[in-house]
Amino acid sequence: IAMLSGNTNFDIYNVTCGPGHGISVGSLGKDRNEKNVNGLTVRDTIFAGTSDGIRIKTWESSASTIVISNLVYENLQMIDVGTPINIDQKYCPYTSCQKLGDSHIQIQNVTLKNIWGTSRNKVAVKFQCSKSFPCKNVHSSDINLKHNGVDGPAITLCENIKGSATGKMIPPHCLN
Repeated sequence: IAMLSGNTNFDIYNVTCGPGHGISVGSLGKDRNEKNVNGLTVRDTIFAGTSDGIRIKTWESSASTIVISNLVYENLQMIDVGTPINIDQKYCPYTSCQKLGDSHIQIQNVTLKNIWGTSRNKVAVKFQCSKSFPCKNVHSSDINLKHNGVDGPAITLCENIKGSATGKMIPPHCLN
């Protein structure tokens, strides 16, 4: 499932994803005339064998300046998912991409609540936000994701993000 330019007020629930790419917002920022994405809830959903669970992806050198806001992700089970939680503002799927700057897309007001299961990648929670437009108001609570590989426990990656965390947080959070 992909939420694209201009999508607003979607409630996705009781879905089983897999295989595939999970549930994404984006990619956004490739075209100049894109519109804001606002009001997405994903709840009571299972991701099994997907490359990502929940993903927000924006082009690294974006052509548009828009806002992605008011996203709620809750009660999500991850079963052998590549990267269960993934905010990627350095998206560039081509080797020939010209990395001319940061994403100009603002991601804000994101809630991640009661997400559990297993990750194929050591980085189970990835918050790779734009340096020019840092992610803000990202709130996590009760995350329990275990890495099912042999190279140690799951970790969280944080770049350019402001938020908070409460409750049980595995892997340990890096929000402040």
